[in-house]
Amino acid sequence: MSYSEIVELILKLKGEIFLSPRERWFLRRLEQDQYPLNVVKEGIKRFYASIPPERRRKTPAFLALKHIQQVRKRSFSKTEVEDWQRKFEKKLEKIGQFIPVPQVKPNNKIEAEEILMDLEKKLYKHLWDNLPEEEKKEILKKYAQFKQDKTALSFMIKGELRKRFNLEIFSLFVEEK
Repeated sequence: MSYSEIVELILKLKGEIFLSPRERWFLRRLEQDQYPLNVVKEGIKRFYASIPPERRRKTPAFLALKHIQQVRKRSFSKTEVEDWQRKFEKKLEKIGQFIPVPQVKPNNKIEAEEILMDLEKKLYKHLWDNLPEEEKKEILKKYAQFKQDKTALSFMIKGELRKRFNLEIFSLFVEEK
């Protein structure tokens, strides 16, 4: 499965012939953040299943982000990662280059992932708060189309910060390319 299949799925579920530029940006960001295709597909299916058929055509796909994140979170428990403790320590070191990191010893992979997710939020907040105002304005202008949906806007800003600061994905369940 590829992201082009996700496009086809969305078009089929919406009954449309093309995606909006915002939807294409959103899918590109999911792909850059290496969301597993099966997670994206399942999240989108669940999202559109929760919407009455007559409203699907006008409902943008980026509103499915919460459903996609829920599916992603549930899939963590099914995923096996070798040597997660070593990987966890490496990721803590990289986060520690930007913000203070507490000394923590998670008991399992899920707990470690939750710690990383919390630290990642703090990292991106720190980066955003310390970004010059003109750069903030530039980013907000670039993603102004998403200002109605705060979750999608923050997701797009996070991806932009990741690109600008050349950051990796801070997850035990995503393999870097």
